Amino acid sequence: MSKGSNSSGLRRYNERVLINSIRKLGQASKLELARLSNLTPQAVTRIIDDLDAAGLVLQKGKVQRGLGQPSTMYSINPSGAYSIGVNVGRSDIQLLLMDFAGTVIGKIAHEFEIPDPDFLLDKIEHGIAYLESSLSPESKTRLVGVGLAMPWFMGAWKKEVNMDDALAERWANIKFDEEVAARTHIPVFIENDCSAAAIAELKFGNGQALDNFLYIFIGTFVGGGLVLKGNLESGIHGNAGALASMPVTPSRLSSTPENQGKFETLANRASIFVLRRHLNANGFPIKNISELQSLMPAAQPYLDEWLDDCAEALTFAILSSVSVLDFEGVVIDGYLPRDLVQTIVAMVEQKVNQHCPQGVFLPQIHEGKIGQDARAIGGAILPLYVNFSPDKNVMLTAADE
Repeated sequence: MSKGSNSSGLRRYNERVLINSIRKLGQASKLELARLSNLTPQAVTRIIDDLDAAGLVLQKGKVQRGLGQPSTMYSINPSGAYSIGVNVGRSDIQLLLMDFAGTVIGKIAHEFEIPDPDFLLDKIEHGIAYLESSLSPESKTRLVGVGLAMPWFMGAWKKEVNMDDALAERWANIKFDEEVAARTHIPVFIENDCSAAAIAELKFGNGQALDNFLYIFIGTFVGGGLVLKGNLESGIHGNAGALASMPVTPSRLSSTPENQGKFETLANRASIFVLRRHLNANGFPIKNISELQSLMPAAQPYLDEWLDDCAEALTFAILSSVSVLDFEGVVIDGYLPRDLVQTIVAMVEQKVNQHCPQGVFLPQIHEGKIGQDARAIGGAILPLYVNFSPDKNVMLTAADE
């Protein structure tokens, strides 16, 4: 937990330290906050009183702990701030409105076949306006930003998503966050989609108990994030944990094209794109993952084949990663039905236990707690990070700067 400073020039930073402490603890007294933040009780009293007056924290009653007067407890005020998260995927888009406590209070989602920028920008513009309109006039003044979570290389893997050369070229040249910023008066911030999902897991999921973990999100392709010492590790290019291109062993699926190199990539084994390709090749047409349930139980054998192939590839990637980075756990989530995520987690856990080599500490495999909305929730966290977090290791860019 971050420490504060009693230097008067760091007042705003100290406010963020206390907000972060209250968020982490759920609720806390001024005395507890002073002890945890290394600030004087007098400084904490002044700051908490100001945060209370500003509507960012709430009094939650009194608690008797030992001798003396009962202590007033404080928690995050859900209506203290709002943010909008936007996830732009290669076959799906989600927009959601989130309050200061992390509760999703409005959501819009669309699926599509081809990621066309004009279509996506139109959906985002109208979606932001719709979600903002659901707030009261006073609450609108507390809307601090739009967080955009999307892949860094939208034009990559164009063959796999049936993207023609012209569309791929457009994605290579467009500054999508600036296009979004031009369509709204709200500040826009951008982060890699799976890094954003890792932030969501860090703040609202397994990160409450884990300080060092590899995060894996199975979407149209596969991506991830790396959390070390309780912070997202972005890497030199902001691309740490980008697992899609990670070399793995060849797939055993009959639908996988013959590999042209010595290695397969993780994206070509552990992804929704591969699942759709396998089902289509075996006589079960499917364009979006939402159609999967309608194909059951006839398609179950082919789904099982993909699950085993996916779990094997993830196991290879995890054991490769843990041999370099000594983390305590791996969190797996995805834009998949929850029962499939649970199945993958169980299969990976079994395979990791079976194949973990000597000289490597066995990581614990965890099911992600956020689910399909992880990327959009991570997007919604971005403006809150910028405005309220003391974490200096997470660098976010405002599109309108």
